Amino acid sequence: MKRVLIAKEWAGMRPFAWLLVVLVLLDLLELAAGDLYTWHRSFTLFAGTRWTESAFLSLLLSFAMGSGLLARELEDGTLAFLDGLPVRRSEVFLSKLMVAGACLFVYAAATPILGWALQAWLRHSIDEPVAVASLAWLGLRYALLLASGLALGLLFGFLRYLAWALLAIGAAALMLLRGAWPRAGTALDPTQLIADGWSTQGWAGDTVWSVAALTAACLAAAWLLFAGAGGAGMLRLARLAQKRAFVIVMCAGGLIALLVAMVLARDKDKDEPDGGASVAVAAMAADQRSRKVVTAHYTFNVPAGRKVDERELKEADKAFTAAAQALSVEIGEAPLIDVDLAGSIKHTAGLARHNRIRVNLEPGWQNTLVHETVHVIASWLAGGERGRGLDRMSLFNEGLAHWSEPAYRDDAEMRRLESLAVAAMFRRHLLSQDEVLDNRTLERKLDWRLQYPLGAGLIEVFVKRYGKEAPRRVLAALAQPDFPPELEGYELYRSAFQRAGFDINLVLNDHALELKRGSEAFAAAIDRMPRPRGLLVREAGRVGIAVQLDTPLAKGQRLVVQFRPRADSRIDDVVAVDRLEPYGQRPVAWLPLDQVAGNQVCYQVGVRNRYYDMVEPWRCLPLRAAADGP
Repeated sequence: MKRVLIAKEWAGMRPFAWLLVVLVLLDLLELAAGDLYTWHRSFTLFAGTRWTESAFLSLLLSFAMGSGLLARELEDGTLAFLDGLPVRRSEVFLSKLMVAGACLFVYAAATPILGWALQAWLRHSIDEPVAVASLAWLGLRYALLLASGLALGLLFGFLRYLAWALLAIGAAALMLLRGAWPRAGTALDPTQLIADGWSTQGWAGDTVWSVAALTAACLAAAWLLFAGAGGAGMLRLARLAQKRAFVIVMCAGGLIALLVAMVLARDKDKDEPDGGASVAVAAMAADQRSRKVVTAHYTFNVPAGRKVDERELKEADKAFTAAAQALSVEIGEAPLIDVDLAGSIKHTAGLARHNRIRVNLEPGWQNTLVHETVHVIASWLAGGERGRGLDRMSLFNEGLAHWSEPAYRDDAEMRRLESLAVAAMFRRHLLSQDEVLDNRTLERKLDWRLQYPLGAGLIEVFVKRYGKEAPRRVLAALAQPDFPPELEGYELYRSAFQRAGFDINLVLNDHALELKRGSEAFAAAIDRMPRPRGLLVREAGRVGIAVQLDTPLAKGQRLVVQFRPRADSRIDDVVAVDRLEPYGQRPVAWLPLDQVAGNQVCYQVGVRNRYYDMVEPWRCLPLRAAADGP
């Protein structure tokens, strides 16, 4: 009888199994249509975003399968027939679970095995091969991910089509939880099981055990509703799902939850305002009302209680002229640029987005206004809201704005320290062409602020080789309607420069030669720089990084340690600690344990100077590697 039940379930599962086969074939087709460059960038050493996307898709697939697995018997009217056979409800439940689990787990193994095979095939172009142990652990975690989706689908499926509304509500609640308590939210998020990709090792961690417990609880509850007391619980839920008032409430709740999830996802990518106070521009009485000051090129929004000299604001039109001259353009009538003086965002002095500027009123803020105005004008030249590629060319975009700043030409000490920072990274072999041109690599691996001096140096050699109008011609190329929309990194730069009539390889070669000259000029100073190292330590309720130095700090230097929740967290999530406490023979920067996500601590140590922290690469260590006590 069990064999008959399994055959019956397999017959009903075939359409879904074929869907899984098609998905695997689409992956193979993508590989067949690609080239070596695409394979290496997209498949080998998968990026975190790719693993997260795969986890999310797999979770939805397993949930969709589970949501109809038990409820289908009730909808098709076959449950009474099964009850008339000499089989128990628990046997029916187990046979369904076996067939669905077998299909999903075979699918779960396909992606890691495919990626691992490709890694082995392209081993000549990969720095770190994937070990068989990594494949095994990743496969086990993938199986748990699909088991959790299947279990949730089995439980929520009793409410039939309202199951998806419940899933949306749960997703929104999880996103709220991750914002309020990162560690708890990460522990309950099944997609985090494989978010680390090939670096995943072991079966330990809050996420594994929390998701395993959630999966077991959902399976037990689904079994009780289906098999316990003759399936009375399942019938009650089915009747409840037919009530109009309940359907309206659940659908409304699911819609609201989806809207909340979309807003949270959008806000996560946005820069949040900084809560710090700004410095007054002029010593005059503060106006208690918000107001606008309109000049030839700007509309300044002055918040209530802010001290601002309106004559100084009117003189700020010089910033627009300086920005236009840097881009070698003559702009006649142009829309007024809205400037918010209520402050910029965390980690920055200014921000330009959607033709609107936000600026902190700190000394020298006019220099920042020039920088952000260059961004606005460059966006116009690159096609405005329809522009293609400028946002993915951070080195070019930020370098152009920084190169245009008056301070870049006038502040010799700032130029020296910037050159020293870039030369140190080059001499220590921490920079590569692909990583520099990639949009977020500097932020992810080193220091996001390096894009300013690196980019300004790139623009400087670019203009030296091709003339002052060269940047404007690249922006015009980006505005062309037929410019390819999905390019990244080197391919994006090559296409933009080629369409403008330039050779990016010559520019990159000039840039590399300048970096080499700088590293040779600063060689002695770089070799004398202290290079801090971090040791992960742990006490009750907190973890920390104890810093060890190979040489003493110079006068005016101090240690800084930065933390972020995950290896791919955005810059807004970075927390800098520059007040270190004694810990045995070393200073230590502490982080509350409830701010640790994924059972790992991601940190960066550095030495703070006037303009740039001389930082070491980011590292992530598992909590189990922490030393206890001094």
